[in-house]
Amino acid sequence: MSILQSGELLAKQSRDIQNEAFRDAKITSIVDDGAFVTNGQLLFELESAQLQERYLDQQSDVAEAEANLKLAIENLEIAKLKNATDLETAKMKAELARMDLRKYEDVEYQQQVDKAQSDIYLAEQELKKARNELAGTQELYDKGYSNRTELEADLLGVERKEIEVKNKKADLEILKNYTHIKRKMELENAVSNAVSALERMKKSQAADIQSKIAGIESKKTRLEIERNQLATKEKEFANTKVYADFDGQVFYPKERHRPKIEKGATVQMRQKILSYPDLSAWNLKVGVPEAMIDKVSVGQHAVATLDALPGLVLEGNIEKVSAVPDSQNWFNSGVKTYTIMVDVTTETEAQLKPGMSATVEIITDELKNVLYVPIQAVVSRDGKHYVYVVKRGRKELREVEIGKFNTHSIEIVSGLELDEELLLYAEVELEADAQMKKSPLDAEDENGGETVEKKAKEEQ
Repeated sequence: MSILQSGELLAKQSRDIQNEAFRDAKITSIVDDGAFVTNGQLLFELESAQLQERYLDQQSDVAEAEANLKLAIENLEIAKLKNATDLETAKMKAELARMDLRKYEDVEYQQQVDKAQSDIYLAEQELKKARNELAGTQELYDKGYSNRTELEADLLGVERKEIEVKNKKADLEILKNYTHIKRKMELENAVSNAVSALERMKKSQAADIQSKIAGIESKKTRLEIERNQLATKEKEFANTKVYADFDGQVFYPKERHRPKIEKGATVQMRQKILSYPDLSAWNLKVGVPEAMIDKVSVGQHAVATLDALPGLVLEGNIEKVSAVPDSQNWFNSGVKTYTIMVDVTTETEAQLKPGMSATVEIITDELKNVLYVPIQAVVSRDGKHYVYVVKRGRKELREVEIGKFNTHSIEIVSGLELDEELLLYAEVELEADAQMKKSPLDAEDENGGETVEKKAKEEQ
């Protein structure tokens, strides 16, 4: 069994080459339309002077971005080393301030108090001595052994010592109530300032490091952007020369509202310049009607002939069956068709070209020793199938059981014998009989008075 459908020849591999220079560009050289090209051959070249200049400028931008990133990384490492040294110095200053405070509270202050008290004691001893001397001089003066001058001198000495004792006691009071408090506050403030400075330094250093890290990330991003731009410009520059990567034939596009493809023409960005099919491997694209698609599957054999090369037979196997109908064909014809692709396995030296029309026969099944008739010889009504059998010059409508079928033949499982003669166009005959009101499906049966249609319904 087979399905016969029309199709077209397509290159298995094909490239549509566009202007990938990302700008309008002039064609400086191009192969001829329809020319056969070989792998590695130059297909076309676009004007590239400005692109080359932009590419070289971008290389400089990349080098500058790389240098900026390297410098930022080095500055970060330097900052980390400097911060570590500064942090240790700040920690040491805070600790020294604490030590000064402890030294004053635990040792120095007590030393100062002890010294002040010692000074008072010594002054009091000096005062006592002066008073004893004054008493001796007064006794001598009273006895006439000392003069007035000596007495007044000793009296003055006692007064001086009394003042000295008073001053020493005042110094102790000042030390305890004023100097000590002031000095302690100064040392505590120094500790507080040193600790605050240390904390400020830690936060400042952390912020500085984060800023430098952010700067590095920013420079990495900038470098990546510059490198991407370089890759784009390099690709733009490289795309001004396009080479064939397989043997094939070149075709110019026939597009309206686009500049004509030729040497010296300016092509727009993304404008198609060449179609470039590989002529060594082919597919057949075939549209199969919805009623037949369930008979088609991947791997089935197919045979095709080309309208342009009638003596050539191409063979192949189905490699793809579309899961959805072709919407464009449905819109144009109103008939749902599914696209299948046949992998052509026949090798030929013939000059095949994409788009050649083909008649494709798909072998859906192989039936042996079966009875079959042309598909137009069978007519169907109400789920039953009939043929017109010719006997003794008269036609007889007979119900048959059908089997598998394709676009031109249908298997008869029962109801016919080999070599029986049939009318070819059963549908036409049935319509003609209906118009003459002689259709065996509508007329009463001579023996039972029932129509074939009524009897068929009763037997269901």
